[in-house]
Amino acid sequence: MPDKLQVTIVGLGLIGASAGLALHRFTERVYVVGHDPDSGLAAAAKKCGAVDRTDWNLIGAISKADRVLLALPPDQIHDTLKAIAQDLQEGCVVVDTADVKEPVMAWAAELLPGNVHFIGGHPIVLAESVDPGTARADLFERKLFCLTPDARAQAGAVQLASDLVEALGAKPYFLNATEHDGMVAAVEQLPRLLAGALMDVTSRSMSWHDMRKLAGSQFYISTLIAEGNGKSVVSGLVSNRDHIMRWLDALEARLGEWRQALSDGHEEAVVKALDAGLIEGQKWVQASLRGVWDEVTDTASLPTSSSMWRDLFGFGKWRTGPDKSKGR
Repeated sequence: MPDKLQVTIVGLGLIGASAGLALHRFTERVYVVGHDPDSGLAAAAKKCGAVDRTDWNLIGAISKADRVLLALPPDQIHDTLKAIAQDLQEGCVVVDTADVKEPVMAWAAELLPGNVHFIGGHPIVLAESVDPGTARADLFERKLFCLTPDARAQAGAVQLASDLVEALGAKPYFLNATEHDGMVAAVEQLPRLLAGALMDVTSRSMSWHDMRKLAGSQFYISTLIAEGNGKSVVSGLVSNRDHIMRWLDALEARLGEWRQALSDGHEEAVVKALDAGLIEGQKWVQASLRGVWDEVTDTASLPTSSSMWRDLFGFGKWRTGPDKSKGR
């Protein structure tokens, strides 16, 4: 398709398939090629219209690409970059979607030739699971998509990466890799670790067989881990180890303070902290759902604690996906 821009998506899970669906709004200008070593995911992406064609061969998929989107977890990116480095077209812009940026940026600098441009990326989306079957064209709509170009990045390449992000419906959000990884450690990786720890502690209890019958929405939300396996969670933690350790220390200290306050009968301090956290959480949900990040000052318009979780995780209007009957 020489008259169209070829975008190759490597990895056809939720993020990759949703990106393909979003790009098909520009089908007259963009031709989407997909690759995934899982033949089932590749076939599903083709069937739902996320890609125009799939290629089982990674090199065949990327060799004529103008843009490459690596929709892969961190532990798969190094080997993928190494495999494709010598077969990318001159001027190709490569963007990834991993939630850690410093190691990925270092791998790209080490492995990719100088005539290929790498811009680190990370879409901030709200999804209850990573099931590819829930892919939808509006997954990125009004969401932030972090871009972390390094000092060597050419302005033209950064603009092309930004254009790709906007084509997905997202808003480019520029920051450096170190800053990104420090914040992501707190708001993405630490919650995964805590969710896993809570599930591990409770399920090991001798009372678990009966206790699980009493577990409702609070337990569900508190133990939700989007990734399908522990390896993918831990690979991100290891890649971002220093930042994770800092946030774990801070959390341990805070829990220690609350434990002491409750033990001493000074629960007012914990009540005050929880109330303040609830308000901040409601502001975050409102901003995320609207895609508007200006400070919320009208507390009367904030969602209730019950409605905000319903809106976030699919029990309300927010989760209006593609019409499955039409294969989209």
